[in-house]
Amino acid sequence: MLKIKGKYLFKDNKRFFYLADTCWSAFTSIQLSDWRYYLDARQAEGVNVIQINVLRQWDSSQPIREPFAVRNSANGMYQYDFRKINESYFANAEKMLEEMSYRGMIPVLVLLWGNYVPDTWMSKYIKNNTIPFDLIESYVTYVVNRFKRFNPIWCISGDVGFTDNGKQKPNAAVKYYREVLNAAKKADPAGLFTFHINGESHDLPKEFVDQIDFYCYQSGHGYYGQTSAYEIPLILRNKERYEGPIIDAELCYEGLTKMKAPEPERYCARDVRCAAWRAVLSGADAGIGYGAFGIWPWNDTAKPEQKLESNFNVQLTPYDWRDCLKFSGAKDMGFLKTIVMQLAESGLSPIEVPVKNNPTIRAAQNDQYLLIYLPSPTKLDFTSFGLTVSTCQVIDLQKRYFLTGKVLNNVLQLLPVAEDEVVVVKK
Repeated sequence: MLKIKGKYLFKDNKRFFYLADTCWSAFTSIQLSDWRYYLDARQAEGVNVIQINVLRQWDSSQPIREPFAVRNSANGMYQYDFRKINESYFANAEKMLEEMSYRGMIPVLVLLWGNYVPDTWMSKYIKNNTIPFDLIESYVTYVVNRFKRFNPIWCISGDVGFTDNGKQKPNAAVKYYREVLNAAKKADPAGLFTFHINGESHDLPKEFVDQIDFYCYQSGHGYYGQTSAYEIPLILRNKERYEGPIIDAELCYEGLTKMKAPEPERYCARDVRCAAWRAVLSGADAGIGYGAFGIWPWNDTAKPEQKLESNFNVQLTPYDWRDCLKFSGAKDMGFLKTIVMQLAESGLSPIEVPVKNNPTIRAAQNDQYLLIYLPSPTKLDFTSFGLTVSTCQVIDLQKRYFLTGKVLNNVLQLLPVAEDEVVVVKK
């Protein structure tokens, strides 16, 4: 079972770096044989956490099983009878969690996604399927009691914001998620709890901040919002004075459309690395959440009958889940985890402004090392870090190998690195 000590998670008294893959649609959409294959593939890449929606993901492929009795309508919408739990659905989910337990992997279970709560930004996509408030406690109690033997992390909300910004009204969300949190804590007092907040936001009511075990945010998928990967943890540490673990639990999904980009384009492995390293070196070094566009909605082109939901609101078609397992981004995240645990197992302290007038460069340090992320190879003057450096190492992140840095007059010289790099200075 995971424990919290200061800014980090621990398992069996050893630092645990949370490296999650996002598979929201696991319980509704995956056959057990495919699930085993998927878990083995991700575990080999260093993934130790899987993020799952307990219920049906609103913007995914049509499911092969349902958690409640369901009534479909001609316009493609569906409505649950939340009083009629499908026991076979949850029995199958238990088998899937047993497979994770066998591999030593931790489930993060989202108890109530935003489409089941009124007045969220998803309300315009989902009609007539919010859970009645008076059924929340019984539903949550049932789920927590059934799954708590797997020692999951309970994620109270799913992609919900708590700021009145014209797209959502927070009053209903606060009311509903207060009920979810209270019921979950009552059923599993020893559990770990967090929230999944919508993209580029860190707003969470203080009553919830005081009850969570660690802080999750998502730098998300907006083309102009990628700076939130490092801005949010800096705000949480320096302005909000949050002292617990911080995790960027939803980086830009590899292969997904860059939302609101000036030209159609998908996020690539380099984009994912950029968000992840910036987050980790800016205070979110408890872990990260990776995702591939085809895994989380579980797109299976071998099953043409398993079409995308009619309310799928993403501009581009997702890849087949098998092809997603070939993406290099997950391996990059496993490499990041290895580097952090080798050089900074005891932790990192971010440098808020490492290079004047260039916030894209992020840096953090501990007693032994200074780590500097360069999104593009360049000469780097170590004087701005207050250090006199004669030797250093450079990690080519695309190729995942170490180079010997060349330093002249305290300036790192340009090396033949094509994409991004991490500079490692031993103090």
